Amino acid sequence: MTELQTLMAGIMFGESPRWHDDRLWFSDWGAQELIAVDLQGKSEVIVRMPSFPFCIDWLPDGRLLIVSAHDRLLLRREPDGSLVTHTDLSNLSDHPWNDIAVDGRGNAYIGNIGFDFPGGEFAPGILASVTPDSSRVSSSSPEDGSKSPRAQTPAQTPRWSTSTSGG
Repeated sequence: MTELQTLMAGIMFGESPRWHDDRLWFSDWGAQELIAVDLQGKSEVIVRMPSFPFCIDWLPDGRLLIVSAHDRLLLRREPDGSLVTHTDLSNLSDHPWNDIAVDGRGNAYIGNIGFDFPGGEFAPGILASVTPDSSRVSSSSPEDGSKSPRAQTPAQTPRWSTSTSGG
């Protein structure tokens, strides 16, 4: 059996852990930092993020996506380290965005909290879907009980599928 080992101490509020490129990446919401740590305990602050909360995942091409709840933006980290807006989520909800998952095709799924966090009265949120090139952004809302998209670009309507094989 492998012995447990502490890789890093002093984390204020660790969230959104992801394993990528032989390191554990996570958001420290308290310190407002995105940190990567390797198995030897060597850590690196990748970016400072003045947002609460913020969560991460990667596109298949290796570019990092960061959900900035404060700005209601999905940011993308370019190979040179710069952060650019991948898409603006503010027109889908007035409430903060939180967790993210990216599928193997590069579609990003971002959860909206649905209420003012922290401290607001609980309400259900929505789930947004963003294509890899961010040309199409849509959401599903529990308010009407359906999967009716609210497209960011009215001329583009997403294709919804119940299939898990893609589609």
